[in-house]
Amino acid sequence: MSTLLQIVLPAIVLYTTLFGLLSRGNPRPGGVALFWRVGLVGLALGGLLWYLTFETNTLLSAPEFVRNLYRGTLGGGVLLTGFAAVGSWLKNKQR
Repeated sequence: MSTLLQIVLPAIVLYTTLFGLLSRGNPRPGGVALFWRVGLVGLALGGLLWYLTFETNTLLSAPEFVRNLYRGTLGGGVLLTGFAAVGSWLKNKQR
């Protein structure tokens, strides 16, 4: 249970922050475009965290919740990118 909370809670905070930051602009992105932005940025951050954890061994000496952060970030990025892909498909299907 502890590991699950260490994966999920930081990812929820991160993605909530990303939605807030990436929803700004003129014109404001909405719907599918916002999900694409947040999902792809989340995947990039998750990939960077994975690289720092396993390829450079930089984060291996860090606390466990830091080492688990890449799992939640990659999982959330995959989920949001999948939602964006389905949304784009449905949007194109309506036309």
